[in-house]
Amino acid sequence: MKKIYGVLLFLFLSGTFGFGQSFGAKGGINISTVSSESWDNTNSKVGFYAGLFLHAHVTTTFCIQPELIYNSMGVKYESGNSSHTLGLNYIAMPVMFQLEPIPNLYFEAGPQFSFLLGSRDKFDNGDKVVIEKDKEAFNQFDLNVALGAGFRFNGNMALTARYLVGLTDIKKYGETSWGNDDNELRNNGLQIGLQYGF
Repeated sequence: MKKIYGVLLFLFLSGTFGFGQSFGAKGGINISTVSSESWDNTNSKVGFYAGLFLHAHVTTTFCIQPELIYNSMGVKYESGNSSHTLGLNYIAMPVMFQLEPIPNLYFEAGPQFSFLLGSRDKFDNGDKVVIEKDKEAFNQFDLNVALGAGFRFNGNMALTARYLVGLTDIKKYGETSWGNDDNELRNNGLQIGLQYGF
């Protein structure tokens, strides 16, 4: 874990040596889901994200943008006779590599490293509604690949869209969490929002 923090710190600081840099804030909505073959009628859950970024030019058309983001992820699904709304809250650190082929329009890709803050599973079995908060049932670290695009307008404002593809299983195995016969669960999500550079 220390190696991951070291790499992230290096990437964040290395951005300050480019052609120009700016700090900013960003936020918007998450439309998230969890990939699973064992749940019926899986639906997206709407949440939000908000955080800070450093935007650094390496060349006039290539940029690096490390970020620190609060992410509200999750999914709505049915399992047996119960309807669930699962919420997973993360602190995420994307490191985006951006290419701007024409002025104001950019495309981006990069890894996102996430650390679980908490979980909340609300389910209704027809007789009663139950809320469980069992953070220990889930892996504390999550890794995604992020792909996106953005359009800058009105000075430092940008409209952004980003899709997150999960690479790691978010749940733990064992008698105290999930059965070993469950399929892997991976976070996926679409983020749409605004960012503003200072």
